Amino acid sequence: MVVWLEAMWRQTPYLPAGTVFTLLVVVLLARPLARRLRLPAAGVAAWLAALGALASLTLTPRTAWRPVTERVCALDSWAPLDLHSILVLDQRAANLALLVPLAVLSALPRDRRVLGAALGFAVALPFLVEGWQYALPGLGRVCDSNDLVDNLLGVALGAAAGLVVRAARRGPDRGDDAPRPDRPRHDVPHDSPTPAGR
Repeated sequence: MVVWLEAMWRQTPYLPAGTVFTLLVVVLLARPLARRLRLPAAGVAAWLAALGALASLTLTPRTAWRPVTERVCALDSWAPLDLHSILVLDQRAANLALLVPLAVLSALPRDRRVLGAALGFAVALPFLVEGWQYALPGLGRVCDSNDLVDNLLGVALGAAAGLVVRAARRGPDRGDDAPRPDRPRHDVPHDSPTPAGR
């Protein structure tokens, strides 16, 4: 794992700049987006940070920009990663883990429209990343079907974990007969003035 982390650091020279840019985006946009979407500011900040980390690791040049025009996409393997990759934490395991935080956070909103949009974006993101790498070969990155498989598996695992947390936070269904704050209780007697003489 240490060797892989060192290789990642060498192959992502723009990660520090991406991290600074991500922090600026979080500071400037987290609260306005939270107010607009009626979501907790901390959750929106974490979602933006996860997206920024993903972009910094996958969309930035691996080395200095090269004037390469030949586009390459390796589509020869669609096999899921095996247990050995997970145990040794190799690059395929890292590709899986890369999407998990974003998918978990995308599955937490209580509003169903926001939930659907966030999960839809999380599913589309691996395709957008591979398309970006294919369209810009000067980045020094290669579109790869194995990366797509690993990323989608990470989205699935993260979304499943997030939905479990979301369901646990909502608690058990109380049913239609349970009193709700937005519905008056008719079984509670109300004091009302009585006509004089009675």
